Parts: sequence; C-alpha cells; structure tokens
Amino acid sequence: MKHKIFLIMGLFILAVFTLFSIFPQLFAPYFPKEIFTPWQSPSFIHLLGTNDMGFDIFTEIVYATKNTLIIGITSALISLSLGSIIGILAGYTTGFSRHFFDGLIQVVLMIPMLPLAIVIAAVVGTSPLNTILVIALLGWGQTAKAVRAKTIELKQSSFVEALVILDISNTQIMRKHIFPNLLEVVLAKYIMSVASCIMLESTLSFIGLGSTVDVTWGTMINLAYQRGGFLRGAYNWLLTPGLCITLCILAFYFINIYFEHTKDRVSDLNIK
Repeated sequence: MKHKIFLIMGLFILAVFTLFSIFPQLFAPYFPKEIFTPWQSPSFIHLLGTNDMGFDIFTEIVYATKNTLIIGITSALISLSLGSIIGILAGYTTGFSRHFFDGLIQVVLMIPMLPLAIVIAAVVGTSPLNTILVIALLGWGQTAKAVRAKTIELKQSSFVEALVILDISNTQIMRKHIFPNLLEVVLAKYIMSVASCIMLESTLSFIGLGSTVDVTWGTMINLAYQRGGFLRGAYNWLLTPGLCITLCILAFYFINIYFEHTKDRVSDLNIK
C-alpha cells in the first residue's frame, strides 16, 4: 500500500508540472515578459513577487517548466537509446567487438560526468540543443552497464540458444528477441535518467552554461544570484525554482520506488 502512495504522489507532482508545460496560460496569471514594479514581495497579485526586471516570478516558473522537462526527457531518451544499443552489443557480441564496447562502457563510467560536462558545454556554447546533446552523450554509461548484464543473462538462456541452433541471424536475435526482454530494465533506468538529466541541466544552467535562449528553472536560479537576489534577500526568487527541481526529481524517484517494488515482487513469485 505504501508503495502505491509513492506512485500516486509521484504521478500527481508530474501531472501538475505536465499541465504547466502544456497549458501555461491557464496557470500563469500574466504574460512571460509583462513588466511590473521590480522587487515586489509575494502577494495576492504576485504570488511569488517580481524579479529585478519586474517580471512575475510565478509566471516565469510556469513557463520555465516546459523547457526544463523537454531538456530532461529528450536528453534521457537519447541517452537511453545509446546505452541500450551499446549495452546489447557489449553483452551479445564476441571477440574484438565485445572488448571494444566493454572498454567504451568502462571509460564512460570512470570519467567524472559533471566536470566533463562543464568543459564540453563551455566549448560548444549554450543552446537547448547543445545542452541536450552534452547531457545525453555523457549519461548513457549506467544504462549500458545494466543492459549489458541482462543481455549476457539472456544470451545464456535456452530460448536464445535454440534460436542460434535454428541459424537465426545475430541482428535478428538482438532486435526481436533480446531487446523486448530488456524493456523492464530500460524503463527503470529511464525513469531515474530523466531525474539525473534534469539535475545536470539545472547545474549547468546555474553556473551559466545552460541554455540562454529558453529559460529553465536552473537559469532562473542563476539569474537570481547574478542580479542581486541573494544580496536583497529575495529568497522567493532564489528558492522557488530550486524547490521545483527538487519536487520534480522526487516525483521520478517515487515512481521508481514503486516499479522497483513491483519488480521485486514479481521476482519473488517466480522463484516460489
């Protein structure tokens, strides 16, 4: 029962942010660039006050939700695809190919992700596409490792051995028989990968290396700090985007808890 509560909480939080993304005009009281008196405190007119430019902070939060989720979901999807392909190849192929992909996975896992992301983001420049690619190309290691382990297990199963005896091609075995049996592992990794990608994007944006075209929650924190929000004690501007990031990551974590519990129960039933 308690795991279902985690699922409900996670889905509820994500539902709110999804509605913010799809229908921002229904929740935001003003237009994104509508100007009011700067540095207003929270009130009934401006729920979270206004920033140094006079923009309504709650409106910015609502419109920044879409940009944050798009970067997190898209980069996680690309990362998941890369990790799945490389993990399957590392787990199923033999000889040089297997050693090459195994080594590639190990190298990616050994490299500290955040420092390398900072260096690459500083070189390629700030844009939504660059941010997505930087995060995706550095975040597939854990997925590949998990997929590789499961692929090796499946390769040793009787049904795969039977397909090999029937002279089914390796490509067809991997595509039609190995991958469908990896969906449970892939889904679990994707859920937490989205949370990790959102966190990395927020970190890059906070230090000024995220997208400057489309405002995200991380960008809002960066702007609040740079434009005197900390010195003026405008914690309504500083902390609210951080709270949204925390809630979003917790939502994915809660959903993952439920799926992990469900997977463990299924495993226990299969053993019995």
